[in-house]
Amino acid sequence: MKEKKTISPLRRILVNCTAQANEYGACVAAKVPEVERDMCLKEFLALKTCMQNTLRGKV
Repeated sequence: MKEKKTISPLRRILVNCTAQANEYGACVAAKVPEVERDMCLKEFLALKTCMQNTLRGKV
């Protein structure tokens, strides 16, 4: 059997969206225990966009 040379979608996301994930995580961590809905919306949307673009092959 030939070994696949493709990169899993999760690995692509981890490689391409590390900065956005760190920013979102830092935002949430800074607000604990007063976590509220949409408190880090800007950071979340940046991470979501990066993930979507990565899966669509736009990154």
